[in-house]
Amino acid sequence: MIALVLIGFGMVALIQIPGLVRKQWWRELICFAVLWLMGLIFSMMVSVGITLPPLTTIINQAITGMFGI
Repeated sequence: MIALVLIGFGMVALIQIPGLVRKQWWRELICFAVLWLMGLIFSMMVSVGITLPPLTTIINQAITGMFGI
């Protein structure tokens, strides 16, 4: 399962990154890399059997922590 996740994410990176570099879209490349890495980490955690709380809970805690609500 882990190998399939890595192959899938690797294929997405190989398709997207060269075009962003060729067009010199550095901000988009950074945004893509951050979101890609977050997705890879969450996917790897799920593939090894770690149960995660709902994503809305994580987002809610991050927002309340940032704004002190």
